[in-house]
Amino acid sequence: MSRELISKTTRNEFRELLTGYTLREIEMTFDAGNLTPLSGHDPQVGGQRRGLVECYYANIDFTSVQDVKKLLAVYEEIIENLTLASERQPATNHTAIINGLLRRMARDGFRYENRRFVSDRLNATLVSAPSIMELTEESIQEHAEKARQKIDNGDAAGAIVNAYTLIETFLKELLRKSSIPFKDSEGDIRALYKAVAALLNLDPKGESLESYLKAILEGLQRQIGGLYELANKASDRHARRYKPAQRHARLAVNAAFTLCEFLLESFEFQKRKEERRTS
Repeated sequence: MSRELISKTTRNEFRELLTGYTLREIEMTFDAGNLTPLSGHDPQVGGQRRGLVECYYANIDFTSVQDVKKLLAVYEEIIENLTLASERQPATNHTAIINGLLRRMARDGFRYENRRFVSDRLNATLVSAPSIMELTEESIQEHAEKARQKIDNGDAAGAIVNAYTLIETFLKELLRKSSIPFKDSEGDIRALYKAVAALLNLDPKGESLESYLKAILEGLQRQIGGLYELANKASDRHARRYKPAQRHARLAVNAAFTLCEFLLESFEFQKRKEERRTS
């Protein structure tokens, strides 16, 4: 079982601090991480404010780097608010509260640098994480469904990240299964798709292809480019330039699903073709 990146003790300390906020202020604070509460969750704690925080926590996978990064944005917002309050009212105990929270985060392996929480553990988790999927139709459907659930919960940006991750991981797995070298750290799906297209004879410049197939394959290249730009500008992979609409997230997820299904069928076709050739 994967280890949680932020301990329950740390989460509880931040939760107790938030009991001093109004319900609206709690909602606005979690908006900093583009997080939403889990609908229908029954928190086993007393008080409206604690309960609301627990509903947000219930919608977070604390073993997921992407989810934890969203929560870190919330905690950074809290520390920033406390720092501003301490500057306005030096005689208060805000500084002591900040130091206590930072010590708690340090025990979990996080440093507070330039108003951001950073940790070597996050990078290590990203680099060492095993493949998250098998090359099967069921696995593609499973990961696409998780993204659709985020859309239904109001997390369009998170769904776009899931769609991008689905494509990136699937492309890498195709290359891995085909013994094609690539950089594990490569996060640009345009470069990964280019390698896969060459592997599966999907280059639209191929001389043996009919014109209508070339048009479709050129469309796939543009689709990959569009998903890359969307994920960079409207998801949580980088600082978002705008808040994506649910329909845009659904388009990204459905496009990712269709693309991966097509690549899987193309991979299996080429595999059967090679088996017939060598038999």
